Amino acid sequence: MKTIDILIVIDSAGALASGSLADNAYLVDSNGFLGSWHEGTAMLSTVAQDGNLIQWCVTAVSVSGDVAIAGFAGAMVAQGVCQPAMTDGDGHPWIGRVEARGQFASFPYVLTVSVGGKPFSLNAAVKVV
Repeated sequence: MKTIDILIVIDSAGALASGSLADNAYLVDSNGFLGSWHEGTAMLSTVAQDGNLIQWCVTAVSVSGDVAIAGFAGAMVAQGVCQPAMTDGDGHPWIGRVEARGQFASFPYVLTVSVGGKPFSLNAAVKVV
C-alpha cells in the first residue's frame, strides 16, 4: 500500500489581502514528475490507485501564518472514493484511503482551508488509474 503525501503551501498574507487563494496556494504531491499534473498550482491533480492512502498537510509560507485544513467536499467525497479525516486536533494532517471499487476516473474535490480564521476553497482532483 502506497502513501501519497500532498503538501499545500499557502501565502496567508497574500490570500487575506486579495481574498483569494488563486496565486496564493501551491500544491505538490509525492508522486513526482511522472505521477500528477498541475503541481505548484492551486489545482493539483493527483494520480492514485485503489487502496492508496493520501495524506494532506498544509503550511504557511510565513512562519506567523495561521492556516489549517477545514474539510473536504465534492465528488471524491460524495461518491465515497476517498473520505479524508483529521488525524489530530490541530487541523492537519488529514488522511484518506482511495476506495474506488473498480472505477477508473478523475474525481474532483473541494478542499477548504482556514487562513487567519477565514475559509478559502481550492479545487483539485484525484485520478484513479
